[in-house]
Amino acid sequence: MFSILLYIFLIILLTLCLIIYIKLIRPEKLIYDKFRRQGITGEPFIPLLGQIPDLHRYREADKMMNYYGDLVEKHGHVLLYSFGPVVRLLVNEPDMLADVLSRQNSKNYIKPVIATTVFAPIIGYHNLLVADGSEHERARRMINPAFYHTNLKSMISIIADRTKKTIEKILNKETNSEEIDLQNLFNTLILSIIVSSAFGADFETNTNAKDIMCHVLTEVLDAVLYRSLRMINQISFLSKLPFWKKNILDNGAETIAKFVDKIISDRRQGHSNSMSDGPDLLDLLLSAVDNEGESFTN
Repeated sequence: MFSILLYIFLIILLTLCLIIYIKLIRPEKLIYDKFRRQGITGEPFIPLLGQIPDLHRYREADKMMNYYGDLVEKHGHVLLYSFGPVVRLLVNEPDMLADVLSRQNSKNYIKPVIATTVFAPIIGYHNLLVADGSEHERARRMINPAFYHTNLKSMISIIADRTKKTIEKILNKETNSEEIDLQNLFNTLILSIIVSSAFGADFETNTNAKDIMCHVLTEVLDAVLYRSLRMINQISFLSKLPFWKKNILDNGAETIAKFVDKIISDRRQGHSNSMSDGPDLLDLLLSAVDNEGESFTN
């Protein structure tokens, strides 16, 4: 009886190993080998885990960006590494990036599934970052005028004002011998510029806006990174389970969505105005229409 159970266990174990090899390991190894035959160097192929342990070490040391810099220094501007079971081609070559971003070649490149699994829970599925194909092309054509030089130029006053206030904060903290968290400070500066110039919300006086954009958004992004480094976002059924900071992700995304909807609603009803010298990004987006005369939804 024991022998039969042992055989059954071994058969199940071997079957699982075979499935994992066929579905996860072999396809990625074939991709890795094809790139290597083309002369592209990179980190060694490690089944399932890839370079996640290395990423964890760099993250614990608060040197995540250094990791990619070290890879480029070690292997050049085009290299291979693995994020868990998935092989990644890291391209840091301007000519190649221009080819990828070219409109003429857009049909040859599609966004990876992970882009949807990571960002869609936060910002939804119907937007420029996540959308692909004709939906992305429509949104890009509609949004392009908002980024013309004349429109961006009107936001310079806000950028200068927010930057000046940030410098003053740094100088005040230095005078008082206080510690300065530069990462948090510059995150706040960038968010302040985006919120003020794009949506006309005064980040400095609107406590609610500041709390949402600095606290909630930071928590959400931290949860996304936490889940991504543990391969939770990459495995569909795991990403739906109510564990591993899923509640932070859901609650934060809902809070951010309500905040943005409120800003849009206020502008539509005339309760807010552009803080730029001319129309801000929100004004331009609300007035944008496609070839059929359809505008953006919220």
